[in-house]
Amino acid sequence: MIRMAMAALGMAAMGAAAWAQAPSEAEQASFLAQARRTALGYSELLPDFVCTEVIHRSMSDGSAWRNLDTVTLQLTYAGKRENYKVVLPGNKTSEMDLQAVGGAFSKGEFGSALRWIFEPASGAAFHWEKSSVLHKTPVAAYSYRVPRANSSFTLAYGAGADLRNTVVGFHGVVEIANDTKMVWRVTVEADDVPANFPIRTSTFSIDYGFTEVGGRQFLLPSSAENTMLYQPSRAAERGQIRNLRSRLMRNLVEFRAYRKFAVDSELKFGGDGQP
Repeated sequence: MIRMAMAALGMAAMGAAAWAQAPSEAEQASFLAQARRTALGYSELLPDFVCTEVIHRSMSDGSAWRNLDTVTLQLTYAGKRENYKVVLPGNKTSEMDLQAVGGAFSKGEFGSALRWIFEPASGAAFHWEKSSVLHKTPVAAYSYRVPRANSSFTLAYGAGADLRNTVVGFHGVVEIANDTKMVWRVTVEADDVPANFPIRTSTFSIDYGFTEVGGRQFLLPSSAENTMLYQPSRAAERGQIRNLRSRLMRNLVEFRAYRKFAVDSELKFGGDGQP
Protein backbone atom coordinates (compact mmCIF):
# COMPACT_ATOMS: atom_id res chain seq x y z
CA MET A 1 0.00 0.00 0.00
CA ILE A 2 2.81 2.37 0.88
CA ARG A 3 4.55 1.70 -2.44
CA MET A 4 1.32 2.25 -4.35
CA ALA A 5 0.70 5.51 -2.51
CA MET A 6 4.24 6.67 -3.23
CA ALA A 7 3.76 5.80 -6.90
CA ALA A 8 0.50 7.71 -7.02
CA LEU A 9 2.16 10.73 -5.45
CA GLY A 10 4.93 10.52 -8.00
CA MET A 11 2.46 10.43 -10.87
CA ALA A 12 0.59 13.39 -9.40
CA ALA A 13 3.82 15.35 -9.14
CA MET A 14 4.66 14.52 -12.76
CA GLY A 15 1.17 15.63 -13.81
CA ALA A 16 1.51 18.90 -11.94
CA ALA A 17 4.88 19.54 -13.53
CA ALA A 18 3.45 18.88 -16.99
CA TRP A 19 0.49 21.16 -16.20
CA ALA A 20 2.83 23.98 -15.25
CA GLN A 21 5.15 23.53 -18.23
CA ALA A 22 4.99 26.30 -20.82
CA PRO A 23 3.89 25.28 -24.34
CA SER A 24 6.43 25.53 -27.12
CA GLU A 25 6.59 28.71 -29.18
CA ALA A 26 4.88 26.92 -32.08
CA GLU A 27 2.09 25.68 -29.78
CA GLN A 28 1.61 29.15 -28.35
CA ALA A 29 1.48 30.73 -31.81
CA SER A 30 -1.13 28.20 -32.99
CA PHE A 31 -3.20 28.59 -29.82
CA LEU A 32 -3.19 32.40 -30.03
CA ALA A 33 -4.04 32.36 -33.74
CA GLN A 34 -7.15 30.30 -33.00
CA ALA A 35 -8.03 32.49 -30.01
CA ARG A 36 -7.67 35.60 -32.21
CA ARG A 37 -10.10 34.24 -34.81
CA THR A 38 -12.59 33.32 -32.09
CA ALA A 39 -12.31 36.70 -30.32
CA LEU A 40 -12.64 38.76 -33.50
CA GLY A 41 -15.66 36.72 -34.57
CA TYR A 42 -17.27 36.89 -31.13
CA SER A 43 -19.64 39.79 -31.84
CA GLU A 44 -20.81 38.21 -35.10
CA LEU A 45 -21.98 35.09 -33.25
CA LEU A 46 -24.02 36.92 -30.63
CA PRO A 47 -27.80 37.00 -31.00
CA ASP A 48 -29.89 40.10 -30.58
CA PHE A 49 -30.77 40.16 -26.89
CA VAL A 50 -31.86 42.25 -23.92
CA CYS A 51 -30.42 41.95 -20.43
CA THR A 52 -30.41 43.79 -17.13
CA GLU A 53 -27.15 45.43 -16.03
CA VAL A 54 -26.96 46.25 -12.33
CA ILE A 55 -24.09 48.52 -11.26
CA HIS A 56 -23.16 48.84 -7.59
CA ARG A 57 -21.06 52.00 -7.26
CA SER A 58 -18.80 52.83 -4.32
CA MET A 59 -16.03 55.29 -3.44
CA SER A 60 -12.98 55.33 -1.20
CA ASP A 61 -10.77 58.21 -0.07
CA GLY A 62 -8.05 55.83 1.06
CA SER A 63 -9.91 53.99 3.80
CA ALA A 64 -12.94 51.70 3.55
CA TRP A 65 -15.27 51.55 0.56
CA ARG A 66 -18.45 53.62 0.94
CA ASN A 67 -21.52 52.63 -1.05
CA LEU A 68 -22.78 55.43 -3.28
CA ASP A 69 -25.73 54.00 -5.21
CA THR A 70 -26.99 51.23 -7.46
CA VAL A 71 -27.85 51.98 -11.07
CA THR A 72 -29.97 49.58 -13.13
CA LEU A 73 -29.77 49.65 -16.92
CA GLN A 74 -31.69 47.90 -19.63
CA LEU A 75 -29.04 46.85 -22.14
CA THR A 76 -30.17 46.02 -25.65
CA TYR A 77 -27.76 44.36 -28.09
CA ALA A 78 -29.19 44.50 -31.61
CA GLY A 79 -27.58 44.92 -34.99
CA LYS A 80 -24.17 44.35 -33.32
CA ARG A 81 -24.60 47.55 -31.31
CA GLU A 82 -25.19 48.21 -27.62
CA ASN A 83 -27.92 50.56 -26.40
CA TYR A 84 -28.40 51.52 -22.75
CA LYS A 85 -31.54 52.80 -21.03
CA VAL A 86 -31.62 53.88 -17.40
CA VAL A 87 -34.28 52.07 -15.36
CA LEU A 88 -36.17 54.41 -13.06
CA PRO A 89 -38.19 53.56 -9.93
CA GLY A 90 -41.39 51.82 -10.93
CA ASN A 91 -39.59 49.67 -13.49
CA LYS A 92 -39.78 52.34 -16.22
CA THR A 93 -36.99 53.01 -18.68
CA SER A 94 -35.72 56.51 -19.43
CA GLU A 95 -34.11 58.07 -22.49
CA MET A 96 -31.64 59.80 -20.15
CA ASP A 97 -28.06 59.63 -21.39
CA LEU A 98 -25.62 57.87 -19.06
CA GLN A 99 -23.53 61.04 -18.85
CA ALA A 100 -26.53 62.81 -17.37
CA VAL A 101 -26.66 60.24 -14.57
CA GLY A 102 -23.17 61.23 -13.48
CA GLY A 103 -20.49 59.13 -11.82
CA ALA A 104 -18.35 56.39 -13.32
CA PHE A 105 -19.45 54.00 -16.07
CA SER A 106 -17.64 51.62 -18.40
CA LYS A 107 -18.47 49.97 -21.71
CA GLY A 108 -16.86 47.32 -23.88
CA GLU A 109 -18.01 44.07 -22.29
CA PHE A 110 -19.68 42.73 -25.44
CA GLY A 111 -16.75 42.34 -27.78
CA SER A 112 -15.06 45.75 -27.81
CA ALA A 113 -12.41 44.82 -25.24
CA LEU A 114 -11.61 41.63 -27.15
CA ARG A 115 -11.17 43.60 -30.38
CA TRP A 116 -8.91 46.11 -28.62
CA ILE A 117 -6.61 43.24 -27.70
CA PHE A 118 -6.78 40.85 -30.64
CA GLU A 119 -7.06 43.15 -33.66
CA PRO A 120 -3.78 42.73 -35.60
CA ALA A 121 -3.46 46.53 -35.72
CA SER A 122 -3.18 46.61 -31.91
CA GLY A 123 0.24 44.99 -32.11
CA ALA A 124 -0.41 43.24 -28.78
CA ALA A 125 2.56 41.31 -27.38
CA PHE A 126 1.47 38.08 -25.63
CA HIS A 127 3.31 36.03 -23.02
CA TRP A 128 2.18 32.67 -21.62
CA GLU A 129 1.76 32.83 -17.84
CA LYS A 130 0.20 29.59 -16.61
CA SER A 131 -2.40 26.88 -17.06
CA SER A 132 -5.28 26.78 -14.59
CA VAL A 133 -8.99 26.07 -14.18
CA LEU A 134 -11.59 28.85 -14.30
CA HIS A 135 -15.29 28.15 -13.73
CA LYS A 136 -14.49 24.40 -14.02
CA THR A 137 -12.93 25.03 -17.43
CA PRO A 138 -9.21 24.38 -18.18
CA VAL A 139 -7.72 27.64 -19.44
CA ALA A 140 -4.42 29.11 -20.52
CA ALA A 141 -3.55 32.54 -19.12
CA TYR A 142 -1.62 34.94 -21.34
CA SER A 143 -0.47 38.41 -20.34
CA TYR A 144 -0.51 41.04 -23.07
CA ARG A 145 0.42 44.67 -23.66
CA VAL A 146 -0.87 47.15 -26.27
CA PRO A 147 1.14 50.35 -26.84
CA ARG A 148 -0.62 53.69 -26.80
CA ALA A 149 0.19 54.28 -30.47
CA ASN A 150 -1.96 51.29 -31.46
CA SER A 151 -4.61 51.54 -28.75
CA SER A 152 -8.40 51.93 -28.97
CA PHE A 153 -8.85 52.26 -25.20
CA THR A 154 -10.23 55.71 -24.35
CA LEU A 155 -10.68 57.35 -20.95
CA ALA A 156 -13.33 60.07 -20.77
CA TYR A 157 -14.15 62.63 -18.09
CA GLY A 158 -16.86 65.27 -17.88
CA ALA A 159 -19.88 65.79 -20.12
CA GLY A 160 -21.11 68.02 -22.92
CA ALA A 161 -18.83 70.94 -23.70
CA ASP A 162 -16.61 69.96 -20.75
CA LEU A 163 -16.02 66.43 -22.00
CA ARG A 164 -12.35 65.46 -22.05
CA ASN A 165 -10.97 62.19 -23.36
CA THR A 166 -7.62 60.61 -24.05
CA VAL A 167 -6.36 57.42 -25.66
CA VAL A 168 -4.08 55.32 -23.45
CA GLY A 169 -2.04 52.17 -23.78
CA PHE A 170 -3.02 49.16 -21.69
CA HIS A 171 -2.00 45.73 -20.47
CA GLY A 172 -3.62 42.80 -18.69
CA VAL A 173 -4.34 39.08 -18.83
CA VAL A 174 -6.67 36.97 -20.97
CA GLU A 175 -7.72 33.51 -19.79
CA ILE A 176 -8.64 31.34 -22.77
CA ALA A 177 -10.43 27.96 -22.76
CA ASN A 178 -8.17 25.18 -23.98
CA ASP A 179 -10.94 23.48 -25.99
CA THR A 180 -13.01 26.26 -27.57
CA LYS A 181 -10.30 28.96 -27.57
CA MET A 182 -12.90 31.39 -26.19
CA VAL A 183 -11.95 34.05 -23.65
CA TRP A 184 -13.46 33.35 -20.22
CA ARG A 185 -11.88 36.27 -18.40
CA VAL A 186 -10.06 39.46 -19.40
CA THR A 187 -8.38 42.18 -17.36
CA VAL A 188 -7.39 45.61 -18.66
CA GLU A 189 -5.21 48.23 -16.96
CA ALA A 190 -4.48 51.65 -18.46
CA ASP A 191 -0.89 52.70 -19.22
CA ASP A 192 0.69 56.03 -20.20
CA VAL A 193 -2.11 58.25 -18.88
CA PRO A 194 -1.21 61.92 -19.64
CA ALA A 195 0.01 63.78 -16.56
CA ASN A 196 -2.74 66.43 -16.70
CA PHE A 197 -5.68 64.03 -17.10
CA PRO A 198 -8.00 63.78 -14.05
CA ILE A 199 -8.35 59.99 -14.25
CA ARG A 200 -4.97 58.72 -13.14
CA THR A 201 -5.55 54.95 -13.18
CA SER A 202 -8.25 52.74 -14.67
CA THR A 203 -8.60 48.97 -14.44
CA PHE A 204 -11.43 46.62 -15.30
CA SER A 205 -12.09 42.91 -15.56
CA ILE A 206 -14.84 40.92 -17.28
CA ASP A 207 -15.92 37.36 -16.47
CA TYR A 208 -17.88 35.35 -19.03
CA GLY A 209 -20.19 32.35 -18.66
CA PHE A 210 -22.58 30.33 -20.78
CA THR A 211 -26.13 31.68 -20.73
CA GLU A 212 -29.27 30.59 -22.56
CA VAL A 213 -30.80 33.05 -25.01
CA GLY A 214 -33.67 31.93 -27.22
CA GLY A 215 -33.07 28.27 -26.44
CA ARG A 216 -29.33 28.31 -27.27
CA GLN A 217 -26.23 28.68 -25.11
CA PHE A 218 -23.93 31.67 -25.65
CA LEU A 219 -20.80 32.79 -23.82
CA LEU A 220 -21.79 36.19 -22.40
CA PRO A 221 -20.54 38.55 -19.68
CA SER A 222 -21.70 37.48 -16.22
CA SER A 223 -19.92 40.10 -14.11
CA ALA A 224 -17.41 42.92 -14.34
CA GLU A 225 -15.43 45.20 -12.05
CA ASN A 226 -14.07 48.64 -12.82
CA THR A 227 -11.93 50.92 -10.63
CA MET A 228 -10.68 54.43 -11.40
CA LEU A 229 -8.51 56.81 -9.42
CA TYR A 230 -9.62 60.41 -9.84
CA GLN A 231 -7.28 63.25 -8.90
CA PRO A 232 -8.31 66.91 -9.25
CA SER A 233 -6.27 69.13 -11.52
CA ARG A 234 -3.87 71.76 -10.23
CA ALA A 235 -6.51 74.39 -11.05
CA ALA A 236 -8.91 72.59 -8.71
CA GLU A 237 -6.24 72.37 -6.01
CA ARG A 238 -5.72 76.16 -6.26
CA GLY A 239 -9.38 76.64 -5.43
CA GLN A 240 -10.87 77.36 -8.83
CA ILE A 241 -12.99 74.25 -8.30
CA ARG A 242 -13.91 73.59 -4.69
CA ASN A 243 -14.53 70.47 -2.64
CA LEU A 244 -12.62 68.12 -4.94
CA ARG A 245 -10.03 65.66 -3.72
CA SER A 246 -8.45 62.41 -4.84
CA ARG A 247 -10.78 59.46 -4.65
CA LEU A 248 -11.01 55.90 -5.88
CA MET A 249 -14.23 54.87 -7.63
CA ARG A 250 -15.37 51.26 -8.00
CA ASN A 251 -18.19 49.68 -9.99
CA LEU A 252 -19.28 46.08 -9.39
CA VAL A 253 -21.44 45.00 -12.32
CA GLU A 254 -23.87 42.11 -12.68
CA PHE A 255 -25.49 41.02 -15.96
CA ARG A 256 -28.83 39.30 -15.42
CA ALA A 257 -31.99 38.08 -17.14
CA TYR A 258 -30.65 37.59 -20.66
CA ARG A 259 -33.46 37.07 -23.14
CA LYS A 260 -34.01 37.22 -26.88
CA PHE A 261 -34.58 40.72 -28.23
CA ALA A 262 -38.01 41.63 -29.54
CA VAL A 263 -39.39 45.03 -30.45
CA ASP A 264 -41.66 44.94 -27.39
CA SER A 265 -39.03 43.59 -24.96
CA GLU A 266 -39.51 44.90 -21.45
CA LEU A 267 -37.53 44.73 -18.25
CA LYS A 268 -38.63 41.73 -16.20
CA PHE A 269 -38.05 40.93 -12.57
CA GLY A 270 -37.30 37.57 -10.99
CA GLY A 271 -39.33 35.91 -8.29
CA ASP A 272 -37.27 37.53 -5.53
CA GLY A 273 -38.24 40.99 -6.74
CA GLN A 274 -34.73 41.79 -7.98
CA PRO A 275 -33.96 42.74 -11.58
